[in-house]
Parts: sequence; C-alpha cells; structure tokens
Amino acid sequence: MLNPDSPIPLYHQLAEIVTDRIKSGAYRPGENIPSEIAMAKQYGIGRPTVRQAMDVLVQKKLIQRRRGAGSFVMPPPPSVDLFSLGGTSRAFLTHGIDIQKISLRPVSLVPVTKQPDNPFNESSAFFLSRVIKAEGTPVLKEDIFLDPELFRNLDRMDVSTQSLSKLVADRYHLVPENGTQTFTVAVPDPATAQLLDLLPNTPVLRVFRELNFPRAPKAVYAVLHCRTDHFAFSQTIGSPA
Repeated sequence: MLNPDSPIPLYHQLAEIVTDRIKSGAYRPGENIPSEIAMAKQYGIGRPTVRQAMDVLVQKKLIQRRRGAGSFVMPPPPSVDLFSLGGTSRAFLTHGIDIQKISLRPVSLVPVTKQPDNPFNESSAFFLSRVIKAEGTPVLKEDIFLDPELFRNLDRMDVSTQSLSKLVADRYHLVPENGTQTFTVAVPDPATAQLLDLLPNTPVLRVFRELNFPRAPKAVYAVLHCRTDHFAFSQTIGSPA
C-alpha cells in the first residue's frame, strides 16, 4: 500500500507497485491494467497522482496507452547478447535489428595515462570511440583500446562503419579465446549522456571488457555505456562458433 508519510512521492510509490506487478507476472504482456479511476479508488488518491505514475511507466516503456482502450503492459524488450565474443554487430543482426555506427573518433595511436584499470595504462594503444544506434535510437557508446603491436596498421583502415570483430578475424586472422567483463551501474558524464540522448543523472549499464587472444592476453580493452530502456542485455560465455 501507499505510505503518505514517506518522503517518496505517492506517484512514485504507485509506479513501483505497478512495476513490481509487471515483473512478477501479475500483469502480463499485452494485458490491460486497471484504469486510472479504478487505481485512484483502490489506493485512495486522486487521478492526477495516478496519471503521474502512469507517465513514469510510459517513459520506462513498461506500459503503452491506447486511446479509448486504456493502458497495456508492453512486451519485454528483446534480449541482445551484446557481450558475446562475436561482437556488437553480430549481436544485433542475430535479432534482425539494423544498427548504425557513428564514429566519434577514428582509430589513432594515443598515450594512455591515469587509467589504472586499463591494461594499456602508462603505455600506448590504438583507440576508437563510437556510438551505436539501433532502430534510430542511440543505445550504447563504445570506447575501445587495442594492442598496437598485434593490430599493426589498424589506424590506416576505415573501421567507422564495419564490424571490428569481423575485421580482426578477416585481416589479422584472430579470434578471441575468452574474455572478462565487469558490470556496474553508473551515471555517465554529461557528454556521454548527451550522446545517448539521456537526461542528466540517468543511470546506465557500464561494462569494462577485456579480450584475450592466443599469446596476447588483454589485447582489447573496452568501456561500454549501455542504455537499458530499449534492450535487455544478456551474455554468452565462450568463443563464438
């Protein structure tokens, strides 16, 4: 039930209650949830408060309003195996999702400093940065560091629009053996939030990724900032077929 003495606004409390019922399956995908009038009566609050709660759920893409029919539970977002060793492009194309890669910085050799978690810290690495759009919406930002000895002349190639994992396999005949990834929830810096079309202080999934190649451990290091309101991200363990 709602707690009027809580510092948490009533509309936010109601939004959390409905969210929990959607996640638990009490309200199923495609199902019509109770009307604003019914919820206002059930919880002893005004319709404007219910409407605010529903606005939150619409923004989270948990429900969809249909004029004259009410509000319906949205189906869960597609699960994209973004973190498999097959690479970003393959992860989306497997689901028939077209993506667009927007280069923020082409491949160049850069010094790496003051990044203690980066295996290239206090040395140099090839670096590229790009935003991935899926269905017209920016869904993730990739900052990628690569071993300049293993991937010689990479800075002479145009990787802005092609699959980096495919290029590595075709040009260098290399496929990662395995990798490690660390997942955190973080608020991106203002520039990254703007690139991902997010409001300030919106949390994202942040991934630190290391890929190990034959006789070349940690040859690729990447930091990904991922929106989670359009896709659910999963992980496959092991090498791609």
